[in-house]
Amino acid sequence: MAKRAASLFSIDVISPDADRGPAHMRVLERIQTAIASGALPLNARLPSSRTLARDLGLSRNTVDEALSRLVAEGFVVRHRGIGSFVSGSLPGRNRRSSQRTLDTQRRPSEVRVSDRARTLMNYPGHYKAIEPIPFTPSLPPNEFFPRKTWQRLLNREVRRPGADYWHYGASNGLAALREAIAAHANAMRATQASADQVLVTTSTQQAVELAAKVVADPGEAAWVESPGYQPVQHCLRGAGLNVVPVPVDEQGIRVQAGLYLQPHARLAYVTPAHQYPLGYEMSLLRREALLEWSRGEGSYIVEDDYDGDYRYEGRPIASLQGMAPERVIYIGSFNKILFPGLRIAYAIVPEALVGPFVDAKHAADGHTALLAQGVLAAFISEGHLSEHLRATRKSYDERRLIFLKEAQVLRDVVRFGPAAAGMHVTASFRDAKIDDRAVAEACAGRGVVVGALSRFGDVNLRGLVFGFAGAAAEAARAGLGIVRETILAQK
Repeated sequence: MAKRAASLFSIDVISPDADRGPAHMRVLERIQTAIASGALPLNARLPSSRTLARDLGLSRNTVDEALSRLVAEGFVVRHRGIGSFVSGSLPGRNRRSSQRTLDTQRRPSEVRVSDRARTLMNYPGHYKAIEPIPFTPSLPPNEFFPRKTWQRLLNREVRRPGADYWHYGASNGLAALREAIAAHANAMRATQASADQVLVTTSTQQAVELAAKVVADPGEAAWVESPGYQPVQHCLRGAGLNVVPVPVDEQGIRVQAGLYLQPHARLAYVTPAHQYPLGYEMSLLRREALLEWSRGEGSYIVEDDYDGDYRYEGRPIASLQGMAPERVIYIGSFNKILFPGLRIAYAIVPEALVGPFVDAKHAADGHTALLAQGVLAAFISEGHLSEHLRATRKSYDERRLIFLKEAQVLRDVVRFGPAAAGMHVTASFRDAKIDDRAVAEACAGRGVVVGALSRFGDVNLRGLVFGFAGAAAEAARAGLGIVRETILAQK
């Protein structure tokens, strides 16, 4: 028979104070407090009176008396032969809930937060998981990930002898993973990197924030693409930098416009292989102009190659880092090509910046989770990543073609941009007066997620961003029908 664990929460949450009132009343008050705070949710099962008595060091009669009072007051219900449970309908709950709502509404005016916090509030965090429904941009579909392979590697690594995964690790990441990343990026993206230049991070945003802290001081400027990837821009603002939106066109970021707006920026954040969200490839002339500016100013370029492994037409696009490894901080992420919950990305940094980057990572969070790093290192080095990329590249391409075919239903209301790479495609409205944010909100109410193009920084651009990789044929057809109906309702 399995041994029952002690009721740890009964010790930590409802342990009675030793110097106040009768013991049964102290137990009663602590349980009421735990229920009111949410530590004990509605309908939660309580430990048995025997377990509570043992853990609290009290007699069972004392605990029974407290529970009986809680039953009489409506906080607890007892089912013979089953146990005691928090009531599903608590006395005075509506009144207290209303009071908490009023307190929450008052709180913002009473609590002082920093200017940095107010800036970050313009891009609020997620209070629930993002659902993988059509057409959520940049979210890989779960069904293609080789879970059995990952589970086998996880089981193997967790049994591996030694303490590599169980103590504090190196801030720059496991050596095996850094070696695997360098080999993959050099072979697939034409980077020039050694394992010593690789820094393992939790996300693209963290890599960019570390870059901002290492190469720029608060108040200095950073170029960003407009329209562009908003989470990174808010990261830069959160690091205290002056974010300078620089317009893009079919050749990528307009370097001359950046020189006019702020020639002495300390860094430029770009997505040269597949501009986010418009999908353009940065031309060779623009790449050379950007590198010339970087060398002349002693500034750095942050190259986000967020989906460079997915290209369906034409030749693969070599990395900007391979052209100037001393000036480019190259960033890649496994969260978009494997699964977002992995939380492993990386930066390939110039040799001169390795030390400052490692120190900045150490100050940020010590290191990225080690066991996951070990599993990923094996996943890459044993060829599973390459196999996964080949399989998903084929599957995403099939979905891309299906999407583009089904999307003809929108041809009279939108113009689609490039769709030769990545996991999303952007469409601009033919009628610029249509409110893309209203369309996106209305679509979400009908179970379809699209990005409003104006939210990416240039409010004069109106359109929608579609993630096609997560939508099979029937879902794509149905979702596009809803989008069309919604657009027409806005005209």
